[in-house]
Amino acid sequence: MRSKYSIPFLFFLFSTLSVAQNDIGSWLIYKNKLKLNSKTSIDTQHQHRSFTLDFEEDQALFTAGMSHTLLENLNVSAGYRKIGALSEHGMYQRIAFSTQLHKVKLINSFFLEERWLGESFQLRNRFGLTAKIPLSTKTALSLTEEVFLQNSGTSFNQNRVTAQVSHKLSDVLQLNSGIMHWQFPSLKRWVFLLSVSHTINI
Repeated sequence: MRSKYSIPFLFFLFSTLSVAQNDIGSWLIYKNKLKLNSKTSIDTQHQHRSFTLDFEEDQALFTAGMSHTLLENLNVSAGYRKIGALSEHGMYQRIAFSTQLHKVKLINSFFLEERWLGESFQLRNRFGLTAKIPLSTKTALSLTEEVFLQNSGTSFNQNRVTAQVSHKLSDVLQLNSGIMHWQFPSLKRWVFLLSVSHTINI
């Protein structure tokens, strides 16, 4: 399949699956990167998470923070995140290290989240590995697995396995579509992902 048709095809396929099966939800995501210079940016993100099962209502996640490239292959970021429906908010810190293996870019990431859930405090660690495979000059396939561990209750919190196709629409806009398998200790589900990334240079 030619790459220019891959994103519409995935969108159609996953939209069809979402209608056909009641255990598939959807996340609509908008990401904005305000570049202060070649190494530093202000990053914001809004996610609208819809669920078809009754274990949670729809959620809106908002994050805001700053990221900085320390080295060509090393990036750090920190900021604030909030999920109103869960009365959850708190700070996060992230470090990501990338390496090139032939045409495949491998990204190792570590998140530390300080989470307030109502009056309860929780630390959560997120370990992720992404393989980004170019399909053309503007299109790439990304495969990611991320494990979430927490310091309370059972240490395992959740696991996310994601496959996404990204397409560069212009110098400032990128469209991503894909699907994620989302696993909790007692629940599994599928989620359709659709996101737009917008970069603004100051």
